Amino acid sequence: MERLAEPAREALAAYVTTQLTEHRPDVWASPHRGLRRAHQQAVVALAGLRDERALPSLLVALDTGTDAWRAVAVAGRLPQAAAELTPRLISRFIAIDPDSVDSYGFGFNSFTIALSQLGDPTAVPALTDALHNAIQHKQSHLAEPLLKALASFGPRAEAALEPARRLSAVDDLSLRTAALCAVWEIGRHPEEVVPLLGGILEKRRATDAIDLAGRIGPAAIPVLPRLRQILDEQLAENARNERNGSSVLNDWWTIIRVASALWEIGGAAQTDTVLPVLLDAWKNNDASAHAVVVCLNRMGPAAHPALPQVHAALARPHRYEQRWTGSVALDLETEHTCRTILVRLKDHAEPNLTEQA
Repeated sequence: MERLAEPAREALAAYVTTQLTEHRPDVWASPHRGLRRAHQQAVVALAGLRDERALPSLLVALDTGTDAWRAVAVAGRLPQAAAELTPRLISRFIAIDPDSVDSYGFGFNSFTIALSQLGDPTAVPALTDALHNAIQHKQSHLAEPLLKALASFGPRAEAALEPARRLSAVDDLSLRTAALCAVWEIGRHPEEVVPLLGGILEKRRATDAIDLAGRIGPAAIPVLPRLRQILDEQLAENARNERNGSSVLNDWWTIIRVASALWEIGGAAQTDTVLPVLLDAWKNNDASAHAVVVCLNRMGPAAHPALPQVHAALARPHRYEQRWTGSVALDLETEHTCRTILVRLKDHAEPNLTEQA
């Protein structure tokens, strides 16, 4: 959405600055509802553009607590201001009563996401303490977002490695997968993670585990047979749906994720498997365009046979049904990636796939 909103940047900044000057520095917390709401909406939009001119009002929100939830939701867009935002976010985060958080973690999750996006390692101790508390009180709905936040800090979150390891053996599949992802991102020891990953991949719809296999890359070769099996099973299920005229939507998303993981692990040797299923997914589901072209872009010269489909996509006025939220922004990203692929491949002859394999 940044590209779409960029033309409004200076107008938003001028509006925010004028309000701060003509009214008062804490206009975010103004007692006048209309003024307060207009200012907050402008600040939130400006922060969405990663513009530091939104910072003064976000600090007012976090310091006063007035509609602080709005500020928390966009604070992560300003990593350049992490030194000022992180301590304030931590202060409010540690004050949350875990027992007051609903089963979906609303509010709580906003803090973990913001702290993750800011990337300031001073947040790690507070997040790790919260993880220990969540484990102690068996609050899996809190432990999972905490694990995801801690994973984003990589080796800097070493203090969270031990509790993450413990949770990588629980029965809850979603929590176990989040824990194993954290163990990988923090510890980076494939010999520890890959055997456990194989067990999770035996379960249905283990999409996060499929993505993890791709991030591990060539060291995840032991799970390649299982990934191919998942791919074959899903392709067969899609074919049955089509033969039977089933009203069940075909699952192309699992296929794309598996194909992407196969490429990241096996490289060019997987081209004959990966490329046809990516192109079929794109042909059968327009909404998959962005995910497909991202993978094609990573494939480099091996994606050469996809050029006709890339050209055809660029010839269309848009590549998504416009009723979907975010479709315009995704369409622009897809268009940009398609053009990147064309530039990258314009001087490459079509590779000999037999020789690659």
